[in-house]
Amino acid sequence: MNSPTRIPWLRAPLMALAILLLALLILLPAAAVRAQSAPATTAQSPLALPLALPAATVDGEVSDMYVKGKSLQVRYRNTGTTATEIVGEVQVRSGDDSLVVAVPLVERKRIEAGGRETFRVAMPSLPPGKYTIYAVVNFGGDTMTAAQAELEIRQ
Repeated sequence: MNSPTRIPWLRAPLMALAILLLALLILLPAAAVRAQSAPATTAQSPLALPLALPAATVDGEVSDMYVKGKSLQVRYRNTGTTATEIVGEVQVRSGDDSLVVAVPLVERKRIEAGGRETFRVAMPSLPPGKYTIYAVVNFGGDTMTAAQAELEIRQ
């Protein structure tokens, strides 16, 4: 038993839904084609989003220190992701940790990221005794890097 008042009530929403779906099917492929053919934005465009680059790290290490002939050789390596200027010195300390002598190792040397450098300083003349040698390098980070070695000078 069909009621004549129910048929128009169902027919109108179904017809509207069918028209909406048909319009979406017709317009959707055209919108996709236009989106694909749009020019890419450049860095100059005000619509371009800035890229998130990883933060540069400032880090370094004194990787080795040894005596060769009459000089002390110190190897430094920039382990960060940016070039840094380094400053360093060699400190010789006695058994009670008092400073005996300090010799400049490097003054304002630029080391590229991943770069390595070997620095040489003349070994200071020391009286017989036990010493600790420190090679200290300031690479501009939150801390400094250093290497140490024990040295005994006999008669």
